[in-house]
This record gives sequence, C-alpha cells and structure tokens, in this order.
Amino acid sequence: MKKQIVGLLSAMVFLCAGTAIASDWNFYGSARVSTFWEDSDLKDQVDFSEGLQSNARIGAKVKVSDELTGRFEYGTSGGNANIRLLYGAWDFGAGTLTVGQDYTPMYLPVSCQVWNDDNGLHGYGDPYPGRHPQIKLKFDEFQIAAISTNTTYYTVGGGTSSANTQVVIPRIEVSYGINMGGNAGIDIAAGYTTFEYNDNEDVDSYVIMIRSTAQIAGFKLGTVVFYGQNAGNMIACNTSGTDYGKGYAAINTGTGQVDDVENFGAEIVVGYTFDEMFAIEAGFGSMQNEYDSASSGDGLFAYYLQAPITLAPGVTITPEIGLIDYYEDTQDQITYFGAKWQINF
Repeated sequence: MKKQIVGLLSAMVFLCAGTAIASDWNFYGSARVSTFWEDSDLKDQVDFSEGLQSNARIGAKVKVSDELTGRFEYGTSGGNANIRLLYGAWDFGAGTLTVGQDYTPMYLPVSCQVWNDDNGLHGYGDPYPGRHPQIKLKFDEFQIAAISTNTTYYTVGGGTSSANTQVVIPRIEVSYGINMGGNAGIDIAAGYTTFEYNDNEDVDSYVIMIRSTAQIAGFKLGTVVFYGQNAGNMIACNTSGTDYGKGYAAINTGTGQVDDVENFGAEIVVGYTFDEMFAIEAGFGSMQNEYDSASSGDGLFAYYLQAPITLAPGVTITPEIGLIDYYEDTQDQITYFGAKWQINF
C-alpha cells in the first residue's frame, strides 16, 4: 500500500513538473524612481521627494497553449508588494474570456504624465477606471465585463462611507474600437453600476466616454471626453482634494436623501518623437463636478510638459514640469518639476 501511495505521489509531482515545463513563462520587471520638487500654495513651501514609485513592478506573461494564457504583476504600493494584475485568458475561437484582476474596458489612456507615479492625468481629466476583479469577454474590438462594485458614498458633513449598502448586480462596462485607417482610431466606452442605501434609496452611477488617437510621421494626438453621474464609484475624480469633491453621491444619513453629482471632463495630449533618443509631450486636462443641490460646482485643470530621453533600450529619464490648479481660492495650486528614472528588465 505504501509503495502505491509513493508511486501516486511521484506521478503527481512528475505531471505538475511537466505542466510547468510545458508553459512558456516570460518574466519582466520595471524599476522606477521619481525625483520631484512640489511648490504648494497652501503650504507656502517647496518640498523635494524621492522614492520608489508604487507602479514599479515585476511580473510574468504565461503561455500554456495558443488558447490558454495568463499574467501576473506585482507592484510596490506603500512599500509593500501588491497585486496589480492576476488573470487567466481563454481564446475559444469566437472571442476571449478573461477571469481575474485586469484593466477594465473603459481603460483608454492617452497621457504619459510621469508625476505622481505615472499619473497619466488620472482624475485630472482622464477618466481612469483602474484595475479590478472581473469576468470579461472580448470579441475583436468589442469588450464587455462584469466588475466588482464600489459602494462608497459621501455622508453630508461626515466624510465617506460604505455602510448600510446592498449590491444586487455587478458593475458593467463596455467598449468598442473603430479603426479609422492608418494609425488613427476612435474608441467609445460606457459603464453603469448601482447599489441600494438603507434598502430603499438607489444610487446609480454611469460614465460615457469617447477617445480619439492619431499618429502621423512622428506626431501623435490623443483626446478624451467623458460625462457621468456619481462617477466617483467608477473612475478617479480628484476635483477638490476632499471627499466631497471625489465624484461620489452625497447622502444625508439622517433623512436618507441622495444628492447626485454630474461629472464631466476632457483631456488632450500632443507629442512628437524626434529620434530613438529624444521625444516631447504636452498634455492638458480638466474635470468638473456639479451636485444637484449646490449652486456652484467644483473642479480643476492640469497641464504638463515633458521630454523623455532614452539612453539605451529600456533605460529612460523623463524630465517634466506641470501644474495642478483647483478652482476655489481656498483650495491648492501645485506647481511641480523633476524627473522619473526608469530601467526595464
């Protein structure tokens, strides 16, 4: 009996080892350090910071077969290893099924802004939806995904909360890409999510966005425009630096009344690549929130100019200067300058 058990265990180890060998593991990494000076009007001082970026990463792309692939990627958020990506994908012929944590269908970036850990104007004009657990189907240029739901809301006079909420259906996102010929295209995306507060008040969120991109003879152009309601539950909204300006619905926990917020914004990015070593890029973004019960809105605009320098394949230094300006006099204006240092391996 012992011989049979030993034989069975040996066979299982052999099969597992054979499967691992058969898979094609392509490991990669990216070390990223930021060095920036920030001049804050509210602090009335200039601060220098240097640190390992939270999106420095190490991971691998795995190919088991032509039909079955996977990927994992760990970052360094907060100085600790965190899961950025972890998913498997099955190509079933007519399309691809993805299960795990990945970028959602509304992830349509155009900016390469490096300040704030490669921020990319996220929350400053770019409707960044993030990476989330999801079940995603892709058919050519069409994607649809069921995604984990964010039930955060703003409690009037008391910050944010997720208490007394109920989720019945997942967040849904879709996107569709249209090739306009050459290196130009248009992408249309939308998302919807909902949850109940105190079993009787629905908090509905949606976002609609359009992206256009073009590259011609070294020049590039990218634009994004979006509109939404209670969009903070789906995208980054940094319109004031406070919870109330993050794009969440405001709920009076005493009366249960829901105050919806309209969100809209846009960004434009232009750039030119001189050669394999030098390039230049400029970007501008703006975002605005307007609550139903408020007499005025809250918003910001941001812009930057950068000049990426490629010293060798995978080795880049990106000097950048920019500004984040909140509309209200009592809110901050941040001017920054510095560089990102990156080596891919």
